[in-house]
Amino acid sequence: MKTRKKRWLLIPAVFLFLFLFFFYGPFENFRLIWINTAMHTSRFQILATLFYTEEYINRVIGRVVPGQEPRTDDSVLINAWDEGITFAEIRGNHFNGFIIRINDPRRLMFVQATENKGNLLEQLVEKHDAIGGINASGYADVRQRGFVWGTAIVGGQFVARCSECEYHVIGGFSKDHKLVVGSFNDEEKEIIAKQYLWAFEFFPILIANGQKVNFPPFSGGFAPRTAIGQTAQGHVLLVVVDGRQRASIGATFEDLQTILYANGAINAINLDGGSSSTMVFQGRVVNSPSDGDEGRLIPNAILFR
Repeated sequence: MKTRKKRWLLIPAVFLFLFLFFFYGPFENFRLIWINTAMHTSRFQILATLFYTEEYINRVIGRVVPGQEPRTDDSVLINAWDEGITFAEIRGNHFNGFIIRINDPRRLMFVQATENKGNLLEQLVEKHDAIGGINASGYADVRQRGFVWGTAIVGGQFVARCSECEYHVIGGFSKDHKLVVGSFNDEEKEIIAKQYLWAFEFFPILIANGQKVNFPPFSGGFAPRTAIGQTAQGHVLLVVVDGRQRASIGATFEDLQTILYANGAINAINLDGGSSSTMVFQGRVVNSPSDGDEGRLIPNAILFR
């Protein structure tokens, strides 16, 4: 009987040793991946905050000081536009995904879900008679997912605002069809001055003026990702990477940045990821959303015809 009790006591001792060894031991990369992955989700941040101090978490994920993100400059695109659209698969060491290149940025549109209720991406594509598209903004309401988180501009007019935001990381297209990214302290004056035709609020900026943004190691953790970029020729790149699956763990911000940069992006920004990451092409969902085959309800989308 005593031997059996000793064995039962040994089990929690082993688990405690393994926990301390991985979470507080010499494996720094494990901690970086764990904290980044947890803190860049909406539901599982407690998996980091439960074990580590706020100071340490902030140091690991490298929180950006408000207003320090780069901005798109005023250079003019080459505007080598034509009707071409290409679709290709992406494969990395720990992820799979897809990229769409749209040669004419005028084919894009930014559409909102109806009646304050989120829609599936497929529904928005069908409603607007589009060829395909990707998810865009985050959502402010967990159930319906119809209320946009952050700023949103459609047709040059604000359709959503972020009253609690001290500053705004914005991406969108100007009236000359250029992807403009940057951070703004004043929602009204600074954002309006950029003359956005349509825009959304999300982060982080990945590339600005042909320069990669510097990220801490494993920034963002491994997760499903969505992003948009534009080349010097004006071609638009839409990227979705699957994650939280055996065949595709997910991508970090740097992974996403590398994909876009390698495909010629001079400006690029991250969009809502996680379970929202969805891509539709020619009427069907082409990726494998982590919430199921159709993806989740979303408040808006970037579509193309």
